Amino acid sequence: MVLVVPSGLASAAVPASSGDGTTWAYGNVVTVDFHGVSAGGAPYTGNATYGYSALIHQINLSGTDFELTVDRTMGASFQVEYCSPTCASHRYYAALADRLWETDNATANLTTAGTVYEGGSAVPAFALLGSSSLQTANFTESTSSYLPASLNVGVARSAYLGAQVDATTSVTFGTPLGLFPTDLTSAQEWNSTASFKAGANASYAYFHSHAAPLANWNVSGHGYFPVERSGNVSVLGSYSPSNSIALGGVTYPEIGLVIQGPFAVREGFILVPSASDLFVGSSAQPWSANDSGQATAGMGFLDVRPQVGGHFGLGASEWVYDSQSLEPTSVAPASSGFTELATGATPDTAPQTVVQGEPQSASQSEATQLCLITGTGCPSGSSTPGFLHGLLGLIGVGAIAVLALAVIAVVVERRRLPPPSYPNSSLYPPGSSSRPLAGRAPTTPESPPPEDDPLGNLW
Repeated sequence: MVLVVPSGLASAAVPASSGDGTTWAYGNVVTVDFHGVSAGGAPYTGNATYGYSALIHQINLSGTDFELTVDRTMGASFQVEYCSPTCASHRYYAALADRLWETDNATANLTTAGTVYEGGSAVPAFALLGSSSLQTANFTESTSSYLPASLNVGVARSAYLGAQVDATTSVTFGTPLGLFPTDLTSAQEWNSTASFKAGANASYAYFHSHAAPLANWNVSGHGYFPVERSGNVSVLGSYSPSNSIALGGVTYPEIGLVIQGPFAVREGFILVPSASDLFVGSSAQPWSANDSGQATAGMGFLDVRPQVGGHFGLGASEWVYDSQSLEPTSVAPASSGFTELATGATPDTAPQTVVQGEPQSASQSEATQLCLITGTGCPSGSSTPGFLHGLLGLIGVGAIAVLALAVIAVVVERRRLPPPSYPNSSLYPPGSSSRPLAGRAPTTPESPPPEDDPLGNLW
């Protein structure tokens, strides 16, 4: 389950489709550094990398209908270190390395002959006829720490959590689902609704290990997510002439767009089952008991105009990311007698970060995908996360679509569990060699006991 790279990543080929057409790409990656002092008094430092990339191919089917195929990747990584009494000279520490990514290979049929409603009146609009997608998502998290187990007694611990989700979806609408008006010239708000029927399948598998001198255990699971087969989908949209952005020398209106229903939506037309979306903030995934943090991402604007360059004028989109984690002692046993790292219940957060998509070449799109999936070639950190302009487009509609991202944990021991009966435990004998975390390695503490990491071969 660790970094299962999609087979098409190496070539970043144009999504498969018959006939001639037009291809374009956009995306971006942003890395931010941050630091602070937790509510419990523990200094921390961290960095987060967020981004996405979309490679789109269009074929015109008729005078009004066209097909879009897309290869889209989004991802985030988050690393944080806590230390006490100071990071320059510490006795105790905890470190987290987390990575989440998702790829969607999707096809959608759209039309210029759709309808949305402005103040109850029908106006011409771009509309979605149907959508199908193949989704693969992967989440890995590793932690290591040297923290007190009792007063003035330190214990080294480590943990690993990995999960993978796969889903296929095919959605058709009873009537075309209107997305946005074909005429965007004045301040306006709109809505539309359509019934849907879907054929979908979504599965998951996860594995969690914990290594410590007194408690080594493994937990695994797999199954299927429930998926709604029929129902309704609604669209709420808004546009203001004051919101626009120049991309590649072309000015695009910025549209606030919220799609409500049992689907997570990417780029306004890619539908994936909400139940299979790792980018959720509710922490309701089957492995949620093994994590204690999260990051979220929501689309602020869709940068689109009716027609540009002979194709559907989707220039890019803007996403707003946010991450948070609980300090390790916030869920520590009450009997631990912590004094150096006091308990703090307030999450520690990375700055909210805007990722504004920009036009990309096919090779740039490939590089962005590689960064998000493997961490290779990502930009260095910055202390300026960006202006949260993207949230304004949704406030006018009265709702903000927040997609969840990455259950992020810095806790090493959420609770003490009895070692479960695990048939393959003989394959992971105690004392296996350990590899360092992907993040910045903390300074070696003063004479800690050797770390017992029976699953180091999985890192």
